[in-house]
Amino acid sequence: MPNKTIYVPDADLSVFDQAQGVSGKNLSATIVQALRFFIKIGEGKGFEQIEVTEGKNGVYKKKRFIGRELASARVYDDDVSLSTTYVIYETAHGRYAVWITEEKVIPLERSIERELEKRIIERIAGKKKNELTKEEDFSVSRRLEVYDMIDQLKERVPGDLLRTLQEIRDGDFLDI
Repeated sequence: MPNKTIYVPDADLSVFDQAQGVSGKNLSATIVQALRFFIKIGEGKGFEQIEVTEGKNGVYKKKRFIGRELASARVYDDDVSLSTTYVIYETAHGRYAVWITEEKVIPLERSIERELEKRIIERIAGKKKNELTKEEDFSVSRRLEVYDMIDQLKERVPGDLLRTLQEIRDGDFLDI
């Protein structure tokens, strides 16, 4: 394996220590990760740091990666009152990340009733809005799935969204 020597002024050594601490990896892996990010951003193809939340029933954790949004779609299933949102990203490593959010849809009348109930409880109990538990939060599920190729998304995303992705892949990049 070839060696590369990097000369760092004493004043900048703390930057290397901080970067390694943030990445949780060895220094070589940290530098490579930073250089990949620098290259993707520098290429001007719209790559940036993406942050999504994943989890369900009100318990979520953040996930971050370098990518760019390619397409998104929202699908409603009236039979089970479910709204599913798909956001598809291309990652810095050329893979496809699909962020799927499923949310129970409540009828407008029930939504208005819940809002009135919250406001009444706020007034009577003296609680602030952010101290109240939100029932709606417990009906939301968010997950991030990663695939190597667009064709692997056939069974996971709506057909129209898949066709849009294939057109993006086969189309020209316009730098205008």
